[in-house]
Amino acid sequence: MIRRILAEIRAGTTTVQELSRKFGVEESALQGMLKFMVHKGLVRELHPECRPKGCKGCRNQRECQDWPITGYEVTRGQDQA
Repeated sequence: MIRRILAEIRAGTTTVQELSRKFGVEESALQGMLKFMVHKGLVRELHPECRPKGCKGCRNQRECQDWPITGYEVTRGQDQA
């Protein structure tokens, strides 16, 4: 399932709601899977003002953790699960 989620995120489906509809999985279960994937470094959370290259050098680096998550993105080089 993790590989399917990663593939779908790479294809452009980035929100929990979209992924939930796509896979027919409860949003709460999907959020748990995504949290695990963030912890393992497979994906990163996107916040309203996220930069394409990530947090490096971002002026909002410390603040954004309290912002709503707007989606997810596969981290570079993480093609395996």
